[in-house]
Amino acid sequence: MSHDIAQQTELENGMLKVLMDGVRATVVWKVQGDDISRKLSTLRFIIQSLQRHLERLFSLEEYDGYMDLVKKKAPRLSRTVDALKSEHEEYRNGIRRIVHSLEQISTKDKTKFATICDEVLDFLEKLDKHGRKEIDLIQEAFEREVGGEG
Repeated sequence: MSHDIAQQTELENGMLKVLMDGVRATVVWKVQGDDISRKLSTLRFIIQSLQRHLERLFSLEEYDGYMDLVKKKAPRLSRTVDALKSEHEEYRNGIRRIVHSLEQISTKDKTKFATICDEVLDFLEKLDKHGRKEIDLIQEAFEREVGGEG
């Protein structure tokens, strides 16, 4: 069972990375002239895809995923798991705000669009840090198991 969870977590995180890379590529896309409509449309689409995948990934992690497994295998790490779960809510709210902002923006408002793009990049950077904390937690929880008792 833990092997299946590890495989699924790795696969889902790989998909998350692809989506995040797509968002970054869209944000840095240089448009010619004043027409941001194509870039905005693409960013809306990929951000919505990222939002759906984040919701899926967080649900998988929280319910019968690595978080439950870590709490069972290493109860001493329960507070860390709870803190990461709390961060999930912050990220859910953050991506919802970004999606809402992108839905409300006019294709004529390049200044507001640039601000939202900066927010998107900041969000992705924080999400990367969160992912590294999750990896560290998983490694800490299961390294002691691998090492055995000496």
